[in-house]
Amino acid sequence: MRVFFILILLVFFFFSCSDKKDSNLNSNIKKDSIDFYLKKAFDFSSSNDEIERNTLNAQRLLKQTKIDSTYILNNFYVAFSYDNIGKSDLFKKINLEMIDVAINLNDSLNLARAYTYLGEYHTKNLAMDSAVIYFHQAEKIYLKRKDNLGVGKANLKMAIAKYNERDYIGSEKSAVNALNYLRLEKNPGLLFESYTLLGLTCNGIKDYDKAEEYFKKSYDIASKENLENYGQFQTKAISLSNLALVNLKAQNFEPALEYIKQGLNEPKLKEEHPGLYATLLTLRGKSNLGLKRLQNVSDDFHESFSIRKELKLLPGIVESQIALAEYFNIVELKDSALTYANDAYKLAKETRILNLQLEAVDILLKIDTENINSYSKEHINLSDSLLQAERKVSEKFARIEYETDEFKRQKEQLALQNRNIILFALLAFFIIVLLYIIRDQRSRNKYFRLREQQQKANEEIYSLMLSQQKKLDEVVIKEKQRIGQELHDGVLGRLFGARLNLDSLNKKGDELAIAGRDHYISELKFIEQDIREISHELSREKFALINNFVAILTNLLEEQKNLSEQTDLKYAIDQAIIWDKVDNDLKINLYRIIQESLQNINKYAKAKNVSVNLLKDAEHLHVTILDDGVGFDVSKKSKGIGLQNITSRVETCKGTFDIQSKPGKGTTITIDLPFKK
Repeated sequence: MRVFFILILLVFFFFSCSDKKDSNLNSNIKKDSIDFYLKKAFDFSSSNDEIERNTLNAQRLLKQTKIDSTYILNNFYVAFSYDNIGKSDLFKKINLEMIDVAINLNDSLNLARAYTYLGEYHTKNLAMDSAVIYFHQAEKIYLKRKDNLGVGKANLKMAIAKYNERDYIGSEKSAVNALNYLRLEKNPGLLFESYTLLGLTCNGIKDYDKAEEYFKKSYDIASKENLENYGQFQTKAISLSNLALVNLKAQNFEPALEYIKQGLNEPKLKEEHPGLYATLLTLRGKSNLGLKRLQNVSDDFHESFSIRKELKLLPGIVESQIALAEYFNIVELKDSALTYANDAYKLAKETRILNLQLEAVDILLKIDTENINSYSKEHINLSDSLLQAERKVSEKFARIEYETDEFKRQKEQLALQNRNIILFALLAFFIIVLLYIIRDQRSRNKYFRLREQQQKANEEIYSLMLSQQKKLDEVVIKEKQRIGQELHDGVLGRLFGARLNLDSLNKKGDELAIAGRDHYISELKFIEQDIREISHELSREKFALINNFVAILTNLLEEQKNLSEQTDLKYAIDQAIIWDKVDNDLKINLYRIIQESLQNINKYAKAKNVSVNLLKDAEHLHVTILDDGVGFDVSKKSKGIGLQNITSRVETCKGTFDIQSKPGKGTTITIDLPFKK
């Protein structure tokens, strides 16, 4: 049964491992398939149907994979693939879905990307207010992430959207913000775009000098940097075209023509950027028209018009038609002028671009004098509409700006609150620590005061014991002397007399009596000798006292050893010291000196090791107390009450006192006390 159970477990383990391996294998296969289909989807040599089919296959497989950051990135690729084949509605739908996914995953980077892509979608579809809102959302996320490049790009895209809505002031502000962040990243491609946009906004508000200054900065970047590495082509020609435009607006026709000449001489301009080539031709025609040089103006305008028609650049077509109408009006070909002016007017209405419609009406006012009244009214209506639209755009962007400032204000207020909370917490912690230190110090002081009182009481008891012991010693010595005297003068005298009497009887008796007397006489001699030895011993030796001073001093030192686990105390007392011969006053002062020294070590030294040594020579008692504590500067620190007391006691005993110490080097106290006879 047991073997059967083990076999079942092994089979289950084998199949579970197989399932896991199969799952990993399937996951890798799906990943490789998705990569394959996406790569095929971005093969621009394929037809739109093939691209759509590969994109659908990749999208179908993505729905079967784990939802994570890679899932979001691959969906972005799918969205761009749809956008490349003109299915921008699917591009929008996928990015909206990825916003929800990124929020659920708390993936702030991909959330910011989704907002940015939706902003670009609305910019492309001329919904600039929606574009600004999405770019603003992306900016807030990049600000939280402290991503300078992301914040700079978001502001730059907002500036472009505002410029397209003719909100030149708002566009300039956003472009300046973009520059402030992009300078930190040193990205020349984005810096080029920022300076170019600033130039265009200044041109829009007719600050031509400032516009030329920004265009020159963008031209310097284009000249020094290889911006093709950043996906930007013909940047020098773009800058030269902008410099020509601002000079044309300022009616500086000769400098404009010089910039145009340099721009047209840029290599491969017509092949790589035909729209820009057409713009330069239009600018050259207008500059020559301003200088009344009409020879090649018609050719420039017609060639530009043809290129723009081929590229289907509707605003450019309207501009070319207006330029041709103005040229034919100057050369007095009224029919041709009126034809181009009417075509421009009709196309401008189709674009719904108010400023183009206004320019078309302006040229009709010059040419079609028969309908001047109707065109004048339309001019007024268009001007009012344009002004009202600009005001609405300005207010709309101002509202978005306010929301941004409100967000920043709330963020700053939250940061201030957090800082105040941290400061308050630190202050509270400091107060608690301070209160704890004060309480601990008071407790320690109370403990030391109690110990000091106990030691003082012990000292008084010991002093009383010594005094009583001294009186007892005097009584014992006197009693011993009395006993010695009694033995010597009384008993020994009588025994000595008896011995003499027996000695005299020894001369008169018989031999037996003589022998007996000799025996007693010898016995009495022994007794006499014993009594004399006892008498001499009592006179010579003192009563053996209990060494109470050593016991009390040892007790003090042992208490110090037990006082702190961090401090190791070692002590040595010279066994050759006969404390009975040491004066009681000297003992008391010595005890208090050692006691005071140990208290100072406890309070201030923070020592790990302490040593107390008592040694003697023929005439002096030597005391050495050492510690490895924090020490102090002997020359600067004034003596406290403790040191003053020690010095006073040493002087009372007519001894010498020396203290050696340095900060961080510990302290050594050396005391020499003369024995008092």
